[in-house]
Amino acid sequence: MQLGKIEIGQDPKSIHQLVYVFFMVGIVACMPLSKYVTSVFQFLLLIHWFVRGDYPDKWKRFKSNPSIWILSLFFIIPALGMIYSQDWDYGLHDLKIKLPLLALPLIIGTSEIISRQQLKFILLTFAASVSISSLVSLGIVSGIIPYIYTDIRETSLFISHIRLALLVDISVFILSFYALRKGVSRAERIGLFTWAFYLLVFLVAVKALTGLVVGLLVGLVLAIRWLLNQKNIMLRLGSLGAILVVPILVAGYLFWKVNDFYTIKDDTQNLTKQTANGNPYWHDTTNFQLENGYYTGLYVCEEEMRKAWNDVSRLAYDGRDKKGQELRYTLIRYITSLGLHKDAYGVSQLEEDDIDLIESGYANHIYKKKNQFNVRMYELIWEIDIYKKGGNPSGHSVTQRIEYLRTGFSIFLDHPLIGVGTGDVPAAFESKYEENRSPLSPKWRLRAHNQWLTFAISFGLVGVILLILAFVLPGFTQKKFSQYFFLLFIMVSFLSMFNEDTLETQAGVAFFAFFYPFLLFSPNHDK
Repeated sequence: MQLGKIEIGQDPKSIHQLVYVFFMVGIVACMPLSKYVTSVFQFLLLIHWFVRGDYPDKWKRFKSNPSIWILSLFFIIPALGMIYSQDWDYGLHDLKIKLPLLALPLIIGTSEIISRQQLKFILLTFAASVSISSLVSLGIVSGIIPYIYTDIRETSLFISHIRLALLVDISVFILSFYALRKGVSRAERIGLFTWAFYLLVFLVAVKALTGLVVGLLVGLVLAIRWLLNQKNIMLRLGSLGAILVVPILVAGYLFWKVNDFYTIKDDTQNLTKQTANGNPYWHDTTNFQLENGYYTGLYVCEEEMRKAWNDVSRLAYDGRDKKGQELRYTLIRYITSLGLHKDAYGVSQLEEDDIDLIESGYANHIYKKKNQFNVRMYELIWEIDIYKKGGNPSGHSVTQRIEYLRTGFSIFLDHPLIGVGTGDVPAAFESKYEENRSPLSPKWRLRAHNQWLTFAISFGLVGVILLILAFVLPGFTQKKFSQYFFLLFIMVSFLSMFNEDTLETQAGVAFFAFFYPFLLFSPNHDK
């Protein structure tokens, strides 16, 4: 498969261009694998920019390109936010992380534009690197790579699982773009589509719900974009119908899963009072927690469960499972999910793989199933159900984020105009969690996990409006919103900022600071 060519000449300008592209390849190749090596390549790119010289041409490009100035706001506003910050140690640490937001737009925006072949080479290198990272995660999940983990999110060894999922989304659309190009051989097209299909399978295998949702939304927008460019009316109508079917199917699937979750299978009117061994059951009719339609509070005889469980497991009934949870509660939920009573007979029906799952902290037999997407959907509905019923959201990825957002919005309302400053965000969250008596345990009292809200907390309405403008204006000034890769990047990064503090981490900053100017100042790839 031909990934693209880098033209090499003998003149210094050509050699400098080759070095420039090489460092870009280094950045994208390491982005999903090592944030430290990525930083090294960014630094080397900066050194090359200085060594290259050519300052008069760079100054002309800088003066004539307002997009470079606008993108610098992502660093300048946090720098100004230091003026009214109390915690300068954290603030300076934050500015250090954000330095690429100032440097990379300047370097890329004032350097010579790369060719389409070089663009292709860099993007496919990025997709290959993402695929390597995904193979490592998949190797851990399958057991090929020996690595102990308690949560599937921990199988992403190099960057956060959500960040990896978003990079996978971008890679899928990159591969699909080049697979559909004119002049691509049949073998290349099959290879690229197979590659993209593997990455989609990976998202399902690791239950990357955020990646799947973002991929679906971006795919719908790109499909509509393609549809608007078609001249055939019948093709437009047929394609529009196919596109509209997707959200209908998704809505139908969600309705089915929620309805199935809340379909009660217990007969609460005729509750048996004793076990087969004559011991009394405890029926907690105030406990409305569900597992597969069965109430966890009904038909509980802990005396029988304790003895029966301790006979078949090395982990004590009154101890903790491998996730650190109370094992007795994991066992009760698991047996409930099977539709069995929580007594000696219920424990006796557990198979060896059931016992392994319970010891590992999995509280439902659904984890035995191969369809990991259905498992993730069940987890999501269960989390929300428990939260609505007053349960502690600690450790649950979706419902604890609700607590983050509630706490963050409360901080913003206290400082609506200019925020708390760059350095004081962690202290503001810590204080507000205490003030609100948050149910989150200290370990899980984190920040907003929403970049736009973090901007509002840090810099108030003034800052967040300026940063939103900085996000969209360069695309308009460079007339890039009609181009495939730039539109793809903007949509993925915009959506990611609703679910992640994208620009508060080194990996997120490297992703945004590189790809925004890189695709903004790249040649028109759609031709």
